[in-house]
Amino acid sequence: MSERAAILLAGGAGTRLWPLSTDERPKQFLRIFEGRSLLQIAFSRMRNLLPADRIFVAAHERHREAIFAELPELPPDNVLLEPERRNTAPAIAVSCSQVARTLAGDPVIGIFPSDHFVADEDAFVRTVDRAFRFAATEPFLVTIGIDPDHPNTGFGYLELGETMGDEVIRLLRFVEKPTRERAEEFVRSGRFVWNGGMFVWRRSTFENALEATAPEIAAIARKLAGASAAERKTLYAQMPSISIDFAVMEKAPNVATVRGSFGWSDVGSWKAVAKIVGQGLEEGVIREESPGSLVHARGDRPVILIGVPNIAVVDVPEGLLVIDLDRSEHLASVLKKHE
Repeated sequence: MSERAAILLAGGAGTRLWPLSTDERPKQFLRIFEGRSLLQIAFSRMRNLLPADRIFVAAHERHREAIFAELPELPPDNVLLEPERRNTAPAIAVSCSQVARTLAGDPVIGIFPSDHFVADEDAFVRTVDRAFRFAATEPFLVTIGIDPDHPNTGFGYLELGETMGDEVIRLLRFVEKPTRERAEEFVRSGRFVWNGGMFVWRRSTFENALEATAPEIAAIARKLAGASAAERKTLYAQMPSISIDFAVMEKAPNVATVRGSFGWSDVGSWKAVAKIVGQGLEEGVIREESPGSLVHARGDRPVILIGVPNIAVVDVPEGLLVIDLDRSEHLASVLKKHE
């Protein structure tokens, strides 16, 4: 059986959960759930599938020490550092190349975000194991598709084709974030799943797809293999900033999906956090007739809510946020406008 490995992507900035999440301390390091960081929870989840020495973390250089502090059991060589952020395609291409140099043969590599939430870990393990088994025997790039429970307009969707066996389905196309009407149509049809940003493939299958769809990234990734630290920074800066979906997955003909239903959330907004934790995250809060509100106050002064339902209030030294939960997806664009 081919060796298995997993790469946890931990290079994001996570500004959609400002002011708790900042560039210096992004979302994956926040202890929102269970008293552990999202990165620690993701690592623990993967330990149900793999030993610690087969789990790698891809992150920005500035977070190297934070990762070791969060994951002391992670082997030092399993932290894969990016000199700068260039989106997921370069990060995944370089990380897969580094993992391939560590493991013998043609390993099967899974790619997983480190800042997502999974309610049912047993179901997650069964779904991912099925994807690993299929990718080990078939030359396909495998995605994990999330069964939608509502017509969300903030996620990309995957359109499913015919079943290929063992609950694996051929992927027809990627669909970008839809309008409300199209999202409702997708959910009604039963032929669409959410794109959860999780992938599994053989090293050789991915390298062939990368060469065919994104040759510039493939060429730079090869040069990085034997480069010095100074050369790495220069070469990495030449990478186009592009997502793995746009660079590879939407162009490759050999893509399959394993459907998953395990209580998944990308924790991509304060509304998503509120859905998971209810009215948690409270410190020094007085609430009067404000149902559905999410509050986190860290400091000496109390926060009082009266008659203001469905809002998030986050009051920390890094900043103060008051936002309608139904408009929480606008936070990132507002922050960008005022940088």
